[in-house]
Amino acid sequence: MTREISVELQKVSKLYGQDKVVDEVSFTVEKGEIFVLIGPSGCGKTTTLKMINQLIPHTSGNILVNGIDVAELDAVELRRSIGYVIQYIGLLPHLTIQENIAFVLKLTKQSKKMQKEKAEELIETVGLPTNYLTRYPRELSGGQQQRVGVARALAANPDILLMDEPFGAVDPLTREQLQNELLRLQETIRKTIVFVTHDIQEAFKVGSRIGILKQGKLVCLGTPMEIVKTDDEFVKSFIGQGALFEVLDTIEVSRVLEKEVPLVSENEKVDRTADILSGWDNVFVVNSDSKCLGYIPLNTLEPDGSFSKGQIISLPASSTPDISVKFAVEKMLWEGRTWLPIVDEKDGFKGIVLFRSCADLLAGDRG
Repeated sequence: MTREISVELQKVSKLYGQDKVVDEVSFTVEKGEIFVLIGPSGCGKTTTLKMINQLIPHTSGNILVNGIDVAELDAVELRRSIGYVIQYIGLLPHLTIQENIAFVLKLTKQSKKMQKEKAEELIETVGLPTNYLTRYPRELSGGQQQRVGVARALAANPDILLMDEPFGAVDPLTREQLQNELLRLQETIRKTIVFVTHDIQEAFKVGSRIGILKQGKLVCLGTPMEIVKTDDEFVKSFIGQGALFEVLDTIEVSRVLEKEVPLVSENEKVDRTADILSGWDNVFVVNSDSKCLGYIPLNTLEPDGSFSKGQIISLPASSTPDISVKFAVEKMLWEGRTWLPIVDEKDGFKGIVLFRSCADLLAGDRG
């Protein structure tokens, strides 16, 4: 299936005098994805970001937004059509939160009624109560102000958001909360986001794909798993030795969930000749509501496959399918187990995660 491209850079460069701060950078950003640019200080990531909405004009190459060359567009209208969130928020201190959110709508002469309704909608979208609309920026915490900054960027309903180290000025706990909020919000709004950060853990967490810059050149591009498996010495040094384990924190355990496991009803016998038993040591017992009552080692079954309820061993503490592979691995290591049961929010049995399946993922045997 052909994917729609929202942003495309074609051999884009930026020169300041003789200094080339961005050197023939090319990449595409698909509609609805979070694409992260990362690299050391001075590598050109913020300059690259600002060239997309022409806050900084590019020297050469082509930049396409929704298939149109930005050189053909009015720069002011282009900026108004693209949401922009920066590290230090940039809220206007003399305006209320409502006025800050609706600022772009006021510039485009939208009615006061629409401005108010949009501000009320967006402040709830970013997880703040509507009574904050009458407050001023100084009355909000740094994390709350950052949420308002995101709401303001969404006011004109842009297809594209540019985010320049948006969570870099808050404490680590607030930063993690804002990252989670962004991912939650993205599930609903499905915007195309180009996100600049200097934090590789943040890049792994929020980015569907990552581009790494070095001295103005794009030296690596791919998914978090592809990034950590690169042979490039600079990239390996930049992301650090623990990067692979951090990537596992971005992958839901459903990617390695074994759904085809041996099951038997609590009132039935086990068919000891069934092919599904091959390679398994246990069979899992479920009731009529698909809840797993526990498991029985195959070597404890009667010759005819029967068993008593007293033979059923209770499951170890279960987890839900939205936990990360990293969490699952840590839990198995901590508890000295080689598998982990997974249940849904109603305690319905979904399958198990095997330690060896997580190892296969690390080795690249799974997609």
